[in-house]
Amino acid sequence: MSSFKSDEIFARLNEALDSFPAKERQELVKQVNGIFEFHLKNPAGDVKIWNAEVKKQGLVQPGPASTNPDVTLYLTDDDLVSLATGELSGAKAFLSDKVVLKGPLMVAMKLDLIFRSLGMGPAPGKESELHYDGFETSYLILQIAEYLNVMTDAEKKEFVAKTRGVYLIKVKNASGQVATWTMDMKNMPPTIKRGKIEGLKADLTVECKDKDFMDLFMGKITAQKAFMTGRFKVKGAIMLGIKLDAIMKETQEKMGFFKSKL
Repeated sequence: MSSFKSDEIFARLNEALDSFPAKERQELVKQVNGIFEFHLKNPAGDVKIWNAEVKKQGLVQPGPASTNPDVTLYLTDDDLVSLATGELSGAKAFLSDKVVLKGPLMVAMKLDLIFRSLGMGPAPGKESELHYDGFETSYLILQIAEYLNVMTDAEKKEFVAKTRGVYLIKVKNASGQVATWTMDMKNMPPTIKRGKIEGLKADLTVECKDKDFMDLFMGKITAQKAFMTGRFKVKGAIMLGIKLDAIMKETQEKMGFFKSKL
């Protein structure tokens, strides 16, 4: 079998994990909570498998996962190296189909978190500008932002024309912390920012739990039902809340949220 550049990457991951204090290692496991299986192909056409168990202990080993992986990723040896060195972010890899995925995208998105925690991965940029530690919603927000970035100008205009609203999203996690994002779907180009945008008034403010926002995105609950049952507290143009469903569904369809690409 020909050589694989990624062998060195996985070796470095193991060294980094071994050097982690027990508390920090367990914190990483808690945040990621997933088992990954990587199917890598090198330029010669050879295939090699590695797995990363980041659900209980935090181990990186050659070969298939010992139990059913939460996510299986099919990619080239070179693209795995690019992910680890930060030349390619997880979000862009999934958008461009450089990674073929089997399993929930939400778990796969945490690859950047693993690499960055161990001193690899992309440098802080758009993800760090939108991300809040301890919030699953952060991964959804990042993917919506990446989707907006790859839209053509015509698609952006159509998206804004259908929505015409500024949303202020306030999400509370299980620890009682609050994360805030502003979704400007009223002005060109449509944008998402962490916190409030100075000088921009929200047409609709939505307050909810981290889990409930996830449930909305996954289609477990509609925006209308979320408002009626009090899971979402709203202030402002209530009809924009109904359009929130449309935003979520369109993004999910375009980007394949929570769906396998196999």
